Amino acid sequence: MKRSKNPTTSSKFLPPEVWNQILSKFPAKTLLKFRCVCKYWRSIIDNPNFVQIHFQHSQFNSENNRLLVALEGMGCSGDQGYLLTVRDAQTLGIFDRIFRTHSYKYRIITSCNGLLLVAQFRYNYNQEEELRLWNPCIRKSLLLPTCPFRPYFLDGLNCYLFGIAPRSKDYKVVAFKFKVDDTLGEEGKKMLLAVYTLSNRQWTVRNDPVNFTNLNIISMDGLFCNLSTAVFFRGATYWLGNNDKQRRLLTHLCSFDFDTESITCLELPFSVDEKCFFLFLFLLGESLAIFRISPITCSIWVLDQDNEKGPWTLRFSGKSSWDGFKVFNLCYVKCRKVLYCETDGGYFVCGDKTYNIAIGKVEPLKISLSSHFYLETYSESLALSTGYGSRDLRSFP
Repeated sequence: MKRSKNPTTSSKFLPPEVWNQILSKFPAKTLLKFRCVCKYWRSIIDNPNFVQIHFQHSQFNSENNRLLVALEGMGCSGDQGYLLTVRDAQTLGIFDRIFRTHSYKYRIITSCNGLLLVAQFRYNYNQEEELRLWNPCIRKSLLLPTCPFRPYFLDGLNCYLFGIAPRSKDYKVVAFKFKVDDTLGEEGKKMLLAVYTLSNRQWTVRNDPVNFTNLNIISMDGLFCNLSTAVFFRGATYWLGNNDKQRRLLTHLCSFDFDTESITCLELPFSVDEKCFFLFLFLLGESLAIFRISPITCSIWVLDQDNEKGPWTLRFSGKSSWDGFKVFNLCYVKCRKVLYCETDGGYFVCGDKTYNIAIGKVEPLKISLSSHFYLETYSESLALSTGYGSRDLRSFP
């Protein structure tokens, strides 16, 4: 077919909103090819609003819901390189191989809407880190400018949050730094924020410190003790914190809103009298949920801020098993996320095992990974497809 000299010819047949709906149903890799058809299609596909619409459609793709992103360190602590793959959630069989590299050590900090925030180290984890955004779906990577705050002020644990602001549709990375003036007591404890925005590709240090003593959390350590298992949900990142300095029991749901750039805390609906139990955040459909497991019982609580009876709703309660409790114990000790897959009746992926909550059954994954690995949910996304100076994920050393 002869190309039209008028790039807007196609717009005369269908309104833009219809084109958005039609194109949003195609895979991300196909849309990258569609960008070459005409300027009008390119303008649609490159629009941030369309990128968000396409991601929302991809979330309902049953095939994507069965996939995980796996970053595996080969050899001892990754000394033989790292392998990034897309894998089946039930078997860990390789669905797609992204790249293998030998020059850096990596850790996945968190994910949001198909993008991974990754820390990379040239030699070992005691070296200063660099931050990268990865899009495994379209093989794009972006190196972030150096953070204005020194890393590792929390003993090497995750000190960053990552998400997208719903109003501006802009991805943000947030870093924290704490200042303590012992002469002022509790009032002398402040928390500074540095925010990186993808649209302008630079860090901004906020001049207004946050007084975390107003958050009903005893200590800074208690506020961020479980940040490595944070979950992004509807414009905010959520994680579990504690207000129990001695026993370190998780007592609060903490959140950071990427629009307002503010932190809030909400008490959990559990009694802390029971000694042995573990809590994990996960996404249950279109809801944020908490899984609670002890050697005897397990339950799922869903957050519903609009509920007149309270923000928490009990969705499931049943018997547990000792084998299941031990699996989640290992995830808790290693500060690893648990991932929930709704297919086949619903099950958790916990390290190298799966746990069926309905029958309390533990099954090993058919293919085991090394002891040094990270798992995240897989989502198709067009983020980083154009602009920002992103490069091929497979091209860097």
